[in-house]
Amino acid sequence: MKNTNGNMLALIADYVFVILPFIIILIVRNAQGAVGSFYMLPDWGIAATIVYGQLIVKLSTALAKTHRPKKTSAISFYLTILVAFGLVVNVVINILMLVIPSDGLAKTQFTLFIMATFCHFVLGAAVNHIESASSKASL
Repeated sequence: MKNTNGNMLALIADYVFVILPFIIILIVRNAQGAVGSFYMLPDWGIAATIVYGQLIVKLSTALAKTHRPKKTSAISFYLTILVAFGLVVNVVINILMLVIPSDGLAKTQFTLFIMATFCHFVLGAAVNHIESASSKASL
């Protein structure tokens, strides 16, 4: 149980650096009296892309470290989903938001950011599990 709490704290610590720029922007926008446009920031798409990129690196590194048998097709599938729907979709929405900002795109990119946040904690916990299983196997 202690290790699980430590893993969750590590995931939260990673996430603090994702959300910190938004906290700063929110404080500045609040001081300017422009909080209402906060969700219109194209930065939500950039942040989601970074989260997915970090997940891809963490997952592939954890899987490379383990000596346990792997289901290559499943790994390829999950990494493809992360790249296609995590990175690519967020980059496209981010570019569209920069070129033709709209409420619909803003809501879409914010929703995608929430999904990236969910994936950060769920897949991050899976990566921690893979790493801890791998380290136990090498003892």
